[in-house]
Amino acid sequence: MENEYIYRLKPLLVPGVLFILLYPLVFGPLSFYFFLPEIYVKIFTGIYLFTFFSILILWLNGKGKRVIFKDNKLILSSPLRNVVLKPDNISKILFFWTKRQEEIVQIYSGQKRYFLSDLYFPYNELLTDLEDFISQNEIRNNLARHYEAV
Repeated sequence: MENEYIYRLKPLLVPGVLFILLYPLVFGPLSFYFFLPEIYVKIFTGIYLFTFFSILILWLNGKGKRVIFKDNKLILSSPLRNVVLKPDNISKILFFWTKRQEEIVQIYSGQKRYFLSDLYFPYNELLTDLEDFISQNEIRNNLARHYEAV
């Protein structure tokens, strides 16, 4: 079983791209019309550049994020690092609902926690594969209680 799930960037990037496009269109004419002092223009430019590079870093990180099921291992991949979780390393996997009815998965491995949300695509298939992974490897979970509440 080898399945790969990618991170959806649209929910993260649409607001960021709108900001990058609209910020100069709004503050450019305002600074010109109101004759803002040079220090304010530098501050606004600094805010814009900082935000632009932050969005760029988020995009580069999100572009490479993946969840991969391969050779009975769960691989959490990103450009910065790859985390390979073997069934023996996973102490438990918990499923939660948020107030906005979004399902969140929390994976415990030693002292570390990893989260999976609906930003991974396709999320329903990811949950199905995760449930199969749990049942095949008899990992502690709250699936019975989780779906009782639904």
